[in-house]
Amino acid sequence: MSLEDVVRDAPLVDVHTHIDFRRPIASDPSQILLYHYIATELRSVGVPVEEVKAKSRDPVGDLIEYFKLIRNTSTYWCLKQILSDLYDLDYDLDTYNWPKLREAIISKSSDPNWIYRVWEKAKIDKIFLTINPLTETKPEFDRKMYVASLRLDPLVGGLSKESIDQLEKVSGGSASTLGEFEDLLADRFKVFDRSAATAAISFQSFETYELTHRALANEAYTKLYVGKPLSGAERIHLRSVALSIILDLCYEYKLPIQIMIGVVRDIPGSSPPDLAICFKQRGLISLCRFFDQYKNVDFHLISAYRFQSHELTVIAKNYPNVYLTGYWWYCFFPESIIQHILERLQLIPMGKICGFFSDAYVLEWIYGKAALTRKMIAEALDCMVKRGFYTKDLAEEVARSLLSGNAKRLFKL
Repeated sequence: MSLEDVVRDAPLVDVHTHIDFRRPIASDPSQILLYHYIATELRSVGVPVEEVKAKSRDPVGDLIEYFKLIRNTSTYWCLKQILSDLYDLDYDLDTYNWPKLREAIISKSSDPNWIYRVWEKAKIDKIFLTINPLTETKPEFDRKMYVASLRLDPLVGGLSKESIDQLEKVSGGSASTLGEFEDLLADRFKVFDRSAATAAISFQSFETYELTHRALANEAYTKLYVGKPLSGAERIHLRSVALSIILDLCYEYKLPIQIMIGVVRDIPGSSPPDLAICFKQRGLISLCRFFDQYKNVDFHLISAYRFQSHELTVIAKNYPNVYLTGYWWYCFFPESIIQHILERLQLIPMGKICGFFSDAYVLEWIYGKAALTRKMIAEALDCMVKRGFYTKDLAEEVARSLLSGNAKRLFKL
C-alpha cells in the first residue's frame, strides 16, 4: 500500500466544526455551493452574493454563471471533490448543468441514510460540535458520533451585559457579581460534563490578556453589569480574569482549551457573515505567562495568520501543555498547509500536532476539506521520505497520528 493510500484511508477526527447535529447534512444546495469560503471568493470579484441571496428563490442558480471566476482557488477544488466523489457530478458548474446538479443534491439529502454514507466516505471517527452553552440548555447529541466544544467567546473577550443576561436566563440564577458569574459558569460546565471534550475561545487579534488581580476585575464587572462604560484598561482586567475563571474550570473538569487567534471580526466592508480579516495576534508573550501559570491545562492553538506559524511552533516546543491544531480559515490552502505541516514536524514531536479540522457547517464540506488536507499530508510526508528524513513506516505512523491518533489521545475520546 502506498503512503498516499494510507493517508487516504486513515480515520479522521474533526476537532472543530459548526455542524448542526440536528441536521448535519445539506438540506439545500446553497449550503454546499455557497459555503462562506466560496461566497467570500465570489464577493471578492464583485459578485453581489448577499443581495442575490436576499432576493432570489434560487440563489445558486442565479450565481452559478460566476463560479468560473473562482476555478483556480483551493476552495473551489474542494467543492469539485465534493461534487465528483459524493454526487458523481464531474461536469462544469454552469447554468446548463445546474438543474441536474440541484436535483442530485436534493435527492441525496432526502435519503435517510445519506448522513451515514457521507460519514463513511469521509472516514470520520468523531466530530467536535461547536456548542454555545448560553443557548444549548443540555447535551442532546449522539455521543457515539459527536463531542461538544464549549464556545465561550461571549463570556471572555465578548463579555457584555447581554451575554451575562443570557447566562442568567439559561442558568436560572443571578450573576450580579463576579463571584455569582463564576458560579453560573461552573454550572454550565457541570451540565456538559462527560459530553464536552474541550472548551474553545476565539481571541480578536488586537486583544491582550494579562494575569490580573481579581479585585481589579470585580469593580469592572460591577460597572458592566449596571450598564456603565468601561475604560480600555478595565476591559483588559475583566477579560483576563474571565479567562482565568475558565481555565480554573478547565482544570477542575479536566478539559483542554482551544484558543483561536489571528483574526479581527466585524471589520466594515469585509465579507459576511463574519466580517473578518487575519492579522498578527498581539500579546503572545503575555499568553505564555498563562501557559506557565496553568501548567495542568492543555492549550490547543489554532491560528488564521500564516506568518505567525513559526512563533507558535517555538512556543509549543517550549511549553509541554501547548499544542498546535490545523490550518484555520485564511491558512487553508495547499502551500500554507504544507508549510505548517513541515515546520511543525521538523520542530516539535508529532504527538503535539492535531492535523485536521474542517470548520464545516455540513458533513459534505468535511469531506471536501479532508480531501485537500489528506493530499497535503501525503505530499509533505512523501517529501520527508524522499529526502531521507523518514522511513515509510514512520511516515505512516505520523499520518495516522495527525489525522486521528493525537486527537483521540489528547482529548480523551
